Amino acid sequence: MSSNIVAVYGSFRAGFDNHELLANSQPIGKGWLTGYRMGNFGDFPGVVFTHEHNHRVRVEWYKVTDSTLEAMDRLEEYDPNAVERSLFVRKQVQSPYGKGWIYVYNQPFQHVDLIEYGDWERAAIRPAMHREIPVV
Repeated sequence: MSSNIVAVYGSFRAGFDNHELLANSQPIGKGWLTGYRMGNFGDFPGVVFTHEHNHRVRVEWYKVTDSTLEAMDRLEEYDPNAVERSLFVRKQVQSPYGKGWIYVYNQPFQHVDLIEYGDWERAAIRPAMHREIPVV
């Protein structure tokens, strides 16, 4: 069984409702990922790549199985066969632990409240953020 490194910054983080999906995954670290900006979409955050080093987001790094990554894809509404219709896309990112993945918001990033400090937990936005995994 292969493993994947993934950066999580929102509802998959420890203490949030969708973290249960990572229950059998190995946490490998925490840190900041530069070049990304976070927006508040109410029940969940989204990030976009900005190319600017003064923008950053707080992430937790996990090793996850292929099946967990596929479940995360479904929850994030990412379809590799229909990227243009996906809510998020999974992009490769360099981590302190090797090549990994992050989910990037794939819709217009306009008229959204920005989380300037890039930390969903610090934003103290803890409503019921559980999104059901769509059945395929």
